[in-house]
Amino acid sequence: MKTSVISRLRLFPFFISCGIPLGFLQSQVLPEMPREWIETCVPETDKTITVCSAGCTFLNSQLQQAIQSATPGTTILLEQGVSYTGPYDLPEKTGEGWIVFRTAVDDDGLPSTNERITPEYAPVLAKILAKPGLSAIKTKPGAHHYYFLGIEIAATDFSWNVVEIGSGEKNIDDLPHDITFDRVYLHGHKTLGSRRGIAMNGRRIAVVNSWLSDFKEVGFDSQAICAWNGQTFKVVNNYLEGAGENVMFGGAKTAITDLLCSDIEVRQNHFFKPLSWRVGDPSYEGTHWSVKNLFELKNADRVWIQGNIFENNWSDAQNGFAVLFTPRTEAGSCPWITVQNVTFEENIIRHTGSGFNISGRDNNYSIIHTNHILVRNNLIEDLNGNNWGGDGRSLQVLNGVHHMTVEHNTFINPLGGTFVNADGPNFPNENFIYRNNITSNGVYGLHGSGKGIGNPALNFYFPGAQFHHNVLTDGKASNGGTASNYPAENYFPGPMADIGFQAFNLGIGGDYRLLVGSTFSGAGSDGLDIGADMEAVEEATEGVLSGVNEVCETQTTQTGYDLGQPNISDRLPRPNPGSNSVLIPISHKQKSSVVMINVEGNVMDFVKISQQTEGWVIDTSTLCKGMYIIQLQTEGMVYRFKWVKME
Repeated sequence: MKTSVISRLRLFPFFISCGIPLGFLQSQVLPEMPREWIETCVPETDKTITVCSAGCTFLNSQLQQAIQSATPGTTILLEQGVSYTGPYDLPEKTGEGWIVFRTAVDDDGLPSTNERITPEYAPVLAKILAKPGLSAIKTKPGAHHYYFLGIEIAATDFSWNVVEIGSGEKNIDDLPHDITFDRVYLHGHKTLGSRRGIAMNGRRIAVVNSWLSDFKEVGFDSQAICAWNGQTFKVVNNYLEGAGENVMFGGAKTAITDLLCSDIEVRQNHFFKPLSWRVGDPSYEGTHWSVKNLFELKNADRVWIQGNIFENNWSDAQNGFAVLFTPRTEAGSCPWITVQNVTFEENIIRHTGSGFNISGRDNNYSIIHTNHILVRNNLIEDLNGNNWGGDGRSLQVLNGVHHMTVEHNTFINPLGGTFVNADGPNFPNENFIYRNNITSNGVYGLHGSGKGIGNPALNFYFPGAQFHHNVLTDGKASNGGTASNYPAENYFPGPMADIGFQAFNLGIGGDYRLLVGSTFSGAGSDGLDIGADMEAVEEATEGVLSGVNEVCETQTTQTGYDLGQPNISDRLPRPNPGSNSVLIPISHKQKSSVVMINVEGNVMDFVKISQQTEGWVIDTSTLCKGMYIIQLQTEGMVYRFKWVKME
């Protein structure tokens, strides 16, 4: 990992009063990260039940009896290549430990513990099948600690939910919980489709290293994964196909009053829509499935979306936005619902009609505005309304989104309509920050309905916004894309191809790192290159297409192992209290990052932070005395430590 040293000194004048630069008195307030995390390495068991055609504990026709008899700490081995037709119920069990479902094959017959499964493994997998219109697997209230490893789960006809977790429980303590799908090949019917892969309405539900495909329907929304009545989810290192929304949180009425789908980790997945679903494409297969978007939050709190590749989205049943944060209160029946505390970083979005659609309210029903949204260090390429349909909008912000920060992104959309589009005149977007981004101006630049282009739209829809150190390319006087129409300290260099990328390649599959001699290298308000840190984006998405995600050390581990916690004392900041510097001990070989936050939640992003052999070193000499929060983020966990600055 490269050293991160942040300095604003050479960019513009500021004064320091207790370590706060003048230009950042309205400082960034980061979204809250998830409070609860799921550890998904394979649990260890000490008992085995075998299910096969002859000579086993149970016959293949007796799988439900095997499930009923299994006690926590048991592995149920299913026969290779055999089909077990459900639905199978997962009952609540007493006692500690997991019940593991697994194909009876040696470890080397499955992908390794950190590798995604693919359909090529299907011939050796045991198969749990859903009858027409039914589920393959369902849960009883309170069912818990079930782990599916190396299994195929599939629909034999159209099914509503191939896996159905939760059955409308009205009390959070009754929800199914602690259920993991690891290296599972889960798919709908190839020609008839299926509405949903996993209805994930429980607590601490995880899908990792898996392949979910052929979730598609005509006239209705379909998803690989959808949750609306649960909390704490992990979706990591999967291939995900869904025609309506590949993954969605929300979209239906919660049975539990005041529930928000919260503590959500979505990382290093490949979100994909096959072009064979697109009418008019040469590979089109003839059924017009209802296509909407790649990822949507309608009910969500504390969400981390990092290191994913979102690919192929076009205008069809909706207008072509790839990513939506749009709260839905179900016509006011759930007025507490909102979307808040969302961190979207180090992702790639490509081949889409438009980028982000973010709404502050659900028409007149919402009580709480969408709030605390961070879109940082992402790449969009081949955003093109002409090719993929829609209006070619990089970012649409509607109806009062509060505390939204968009920084260090590279949005390649030279033929786009707008780079920011705003509407909803009765609800201004408060505390909006747009800085250090590279984007194409498009036909209308920053546009607000009824207010035109540039400063009038910015002042009306985003009052008091920070809008600076952005590179706005391809602008013309005829479309308002010139410096006179925008705040100072932004750049208008002409064609995007000429700003100094390593290789622009017509904005598709290019190398968007800036050349050392580029005008915009090191020219951000924080001393970094303007645009996305492409090395960080490439590192975060490195294993997405190959399906490799290094997390677990071995094929099995002890039940209840708490990732990161056994050695937490080794990572405590020292000295504490301290004065002019503080050390966070962590190996420089481990992927990690550090930020310093004050008690108001503002990032102290002017302090110098460097990664050295012994760990992260923070220069705290400019800070006033008092208490601060140091946030350490590793691949598996986010730690927050209290640290006190003495005189």
